[in-house]
Amino acid sequence: MERSTKLFWVLVLCVAVMAHQAAALEILKGINPLIGVETLTGKSLINKVCILSPSRDLCVEVLSSDKLRSPTANLKDLAIISLRFAATNASGILADAKTLIDDDSLEPDVQQGLADCKENILDAESQLEDTIAALMIDSEADAQRWLRAALAAIDTCDASIPGDDDVLSVKSAIFRKLCNIVIVVNKVLVNPTLL
Repeated sequence: MERSTKLFWVLVLCVAVMAHQAAALEILKGINPLIGVETLTGKSLINKVCILSPSRDLCVEVLSSDKLRSPTANLKDLAIISLRFAATNASGILADAKTLIDDDSLEPDVQQGLADCKENILDAESQLEDTIAALMIDSEADAQRWLRAALAAIDTCDASIPGDDDVLSVKSAIFRKLCNIVIVVNKVLVNPTLL
């Protein structure tokens, strides 16, 4: 009896391994084994995701910007593409802030606001890197938190500079839109049924 029990468990184990291998093969073919439909990638996925974004055209532009990854991108790839795009934008804001800080014609309180803004942008850049790191270890909840922290940093930057028509305010508005695209992609990554 003991021998037949062992044989039974070996057979169960073999069936489980074969089922796992079959599911892995379906995933490699681009078919979701749980629902039996083709998994979206690349341009079709970008279009579906961007329907959920309030900045649809910008979303398509950003998610299609990586000529190597975009054509075959999955959701995680799209999140990383959009994060890198937002980080590049933050670097541009930082460069402008550094240039403006050195402008002697500005009032001292404006220069101080710019210095504060520069520190907040550095924080935002760091938080975007933390967001990428969180996505790499499949921690979408942490990614969402770091992304919200980056948005808060840019809000603090805006609050430290008087007025809302200067070059930094315009660029920070674009940064917010880029971060909102990342939020949309991350929400779909957490809950693919949104597509």
